[in-house]
Amino acid sequence: MRRREFIARVGVAAASVTGVAALLQWLSSAAAGAMAAAASIFDRMRGLPLEVTPVGTFFSISKNSAGRDPRLEPGRWSLEITGLVGKPLRLTYDQLKAMRAVERYHTLECINNPVGGDLIGNAHWRGVRFSDLVVLAGGVSPEATRFAVRCADGYTEGLPVAEAMHPDTLLALEMNGRPLTGEHGFPARLLVPGLYGMKNVKWIVRAEAVKSQFTGYWQASGWSDEAVVKTSSSFRLPKGSPVGPGPVDLGGIAYGGDRGIREIEVSADGGRTWFAAEVKRALGDHTWVLWAASWKPPRPGEYTLRVRAKDGAGILQTAQETPPFPDGSSGYHTMRLRVRG
Repeated sequence: MRRREFIARVGVAAASVTGVAALLQWLSSAAAGAMAAAASIFDRMRGLPLEVTPVGTFFSISKNSAGRDPRLEPGRWSLEITGLVGKPLRLTYDQLKAMRAVERYHTLECINNPVGGDLIGNAHWRGVRFSDLVVLAGGVSPEATRFAVRCADGYTEGLPVAEAMHPDTLLALEMNGRPLTGEHGFPARLLVPGLYGMKNVKWIVRAEAVKSQFTGYWQASGWSDEAVVKTSSSFRLPKGSPVGPGPVDLGGIAYGGDRGIREIEVSADGGRTWFAAEVKRALGDHTWVLWAASWKPPRPGEYTLRVRAKDGAGILQTAQETPPFPDGSSGYHTMRLRVRG
């Protein structure tokens, strides 16, 4: 190869390397810019729910009339694991506190929550795995199909063995870093992944492994026995109308039970077209997510906005509108908005 040709080829190679390096730098810069934009949209939002709901504002539902919830003394309370297990046992509050603890964020939603409703909250919980308690009780018999769960106020619930023994099913003792309050189930309550609040019983006193069907308190009134959380999304911003003619900050929450949330989309034209929103990273595998988007109205006037979510498997929430009874509400949450000129 002649010297001049060699130098020319080296120059082309060097230019190629420089081009690749520049491309990589641009991709890195673009990715960093996208991450910064995603962070900034949540940073500037005002009025979105807190990712962790304070105990005092966390919703609480009970079958009991006002003032009639149980008030249990930890020194006199105990939990029984009985029925079709190897060696039935009774555990005190102090014994449970001394066991190896696990903690996680977990969202609870009431099955009676309407589309866009407020009967939903997210908290940090600490307790022991329910499956660890069953192991202490000698394990569950293959004949057992579910646990008949009983509570201090007479509430009952049937929980399939597979759900009860799920490694993320938790007997919670603490909420947001403190012992459970009375209205949230002190001394202990269940947290079951992917199921509505009715299955996450409060004031639990006994779990009996049984082989027959067991009808819980709300099932006797026709409510769902499976109680699997439906994928939902809703607006929390803007608060109030009308809004100015400039870009409008939109935002809210979405929840898909133990499936998580992959995508959020918003429509401002009756569902003919949709645009993507930013989804904030979830705090855990069993929590809601916050979403946000900036929308520029094309002109002044009245708009009806819609929001929809895809769960972690990419399945779109249903647009079919149903009431909460018997297995949870469904449909797209809408918001009417007037834009000034």
